[in-house]
Amino acid sequence: MFDIGFAELTLIFIIGLVVLGPERLPTVARTLGHWIGRARSTFNHLKNELEREAVTQDMQERMEKQMRQMGLDEDSIREAKDSLLSPEQIARSRAPRSEQPHSDALNADDADTTQRTNDQPQDSTRHD
Repeated sequence: MFDIGFAELTLIFIIGLVVLGPERLPTVARTLGHWIGRARSTFNHLKNELEREAVTQDMQERMEKQMRQMGLDEDSIREAKDSLLSPEQIARSRAPRSEQPHSDALNADDADTTQRTNDQPQDSTRHD
């Protein structure tokens, strides 16, 4: 990282020994090592987070490009989602007529969907 050779480290150690003395030098070296380790850890964590963000951004751009190539956009997906039946509507359409609640609150779409589902023949040999 800093490209410090053995000669530079020896010089730093001798200056530290003269300035700090033999009693405080090991404590200072340990504390300095601890802080350098934390700094490296933080740097590596930040680097990994940025790499993950870049990969995520790249994947999102590729997905959007593929969606455009297929002719899909957010509005068409939202329209398709809105056209799907809700779980309650699916449950009502699958329930036998005797178990279905007789309510005048059913709107025309629900009644039409229920009627179409009940009118379809139940073929166990369906080929999808």
